[in-house]
Amino acid sequence: MQRANQKVQRAVLWLETIIATFVIISVIIGAVELFQYVKIILFAQPPDIYNNFRDMLGYVLLLVIGLELALMLIRHTPGSVIEVMFFAIARKVLIYTTETYEFLLGVIALAGLFAIRRFLFVPKMAEIDGITLSAATSVKDANRIVGCNIPEDIANTLGGVISRLAETYDEKIEIGRNFHIADVNMQIVATVGGVIEKIKVDKLDKSVH
Repeated sequence: MQRANQKVQRAVLWLETIIATFVIISVIIGAVELFQYVKIILFAQPPDIYNNFRDMLGYVLLLVIGLELALMLIRHTPGSVIEVMFFAIARKVLIYTTETYEFLLGVIALAGLFAIRRFLFVPKMAEIDGITLSAATSVKDANRIVGCNIPEDIANTLGGVISRLAETYDEKIEIGRNFHIADVNMQIVATVGGVIEKIKVDKLDKSVH
């Protein structure tokens, strides 16, 4: 049963990666359209320059949202979701807001996202038995989310930390393997093609010796 669950999990991760790749390719293709906007602005009459420039900014922000969405599919972190929402709300506020109350609501929404990112990225948002993060999560973000003290001078990401520990202690990179460092235990929960995809981080109780 566990092996079947792992296969399903790997399949989902592969599908998400493929979808993210398609999104990135679409953004690259869509970026070509920006040259058309520049051409239109250059030859536009003064009354139309503002509207054309606004349309171009809206299109640029849409492309940025597409890139952030691709990162969200790959990273699987709360921060990536928040970043997508940041750009989506910013696009709405900056480009399509015409009424004062709409602008005010947008500002409140952005302030709410900042508050969530600052105060609610704590263990209680995650699973009861640990927090599962993408291997691409930076050590700095992991320390903030989990509330732990993983050394930041070993590697930039959680996957890099585990790779370094595995190399140091001659351990294999495989699902279920545990690595202890500082005040946490990190367990590999998903790999794709031998590359670490997801890691469960458990903060250890300092009172337990």
